Amino acid sequence: MEPEKIMTLEGNVKYRLAVSLISLNQVHHIRRLLPTIVENTKDINCQILLVANRCEDETIEFVRGSFPQVDILINEKVTGYGGNHNLNLERCNSEYFAIMNSDMLVRPGTFSSMIDFLEANASAGLIAPKVLNEDGTIQYLNKRYPAIFDLFLRKFCPARLQRFFKKRMDAYEMKDIDYNSIAEVPLLSGSFILGRTEQLRRLKGFDEHFFLYFEDYDLCRRFQKEGMKTIFVPEAEVVHFWERSAHKSWKFAAMFISSAIKYFNRWGWKVF
Repeated sequence: MEPEKIMTLEGNVKYRLAVSLISLNQVHHIRRLLPTIVENTKDINCQILLVANRCEDETIEFVRGSFPQVDILINEKVTGYGGNHNLNLERCNSEYFAIMNSDMLVRPGTFSSMIDFLEANASAGLIAPKVLNEDGTIQYLNKRYPAIFDLFLRKFCPARLQRFFKKRMDAYEMKDIDYNSIAEVPLLSGSFILGRTEQLRRLKGFDEHFFLYFEDYDLCRRFQKEGMKTIFVPEAEVVHFWERSAHKSWKFAAMFISSAIKYFNRWGWKVF
């Protein structure tokens, strides 16, 4: 039985949830992710939106052939992470909007538990699930507001030196909180966040001045500035096949530094 459709005041069909995805030649991730989204939205009237950004692989052919219900937008322009998700935000017709990386798997009950949480907590603006590695260990993606020193330690400091600052790094990654309990978190990871479509649109989604990196931190702070909370909901779980691009490429490292400068210029510089 199909879930009941929600109607807008104008009489148009309105989905309960829109899931926003991007592929930039990432058909290998999309093949793995889409079945888990479809399986976990059987009881939710869900709109799946995919931006194929400069795709030269088999993404479009695969999705059209295997998942025709997915709404594909072909984008040939050079566009950042936030900009591509904003394209989906503009064209969705949903009550709730989920922003996801493509290199993930969704575990059972994730979407429904997150929607239930937002319905029960009007002060919550953005929420994020527990994010796991492939082996089931936790990715510590909850963050406190960073200083420049924290970012340098995590991104550029050799591992043999990081151990001398373990307490500092653990505090930044909020390892002192229980990752099995609901918690209000200063900064959520944009790898998977879910919010109300109307609120995201009112704040104009991601700031596209951030091509890659820190667009999620900036969005969290703009929600908080409006009096809305950013909350970690561990009952929901996803698996993230983390590639850590900024650690592997000078190109991505340069993007990271550029976005960090924009973040601190907006929200205030803190060195240590």
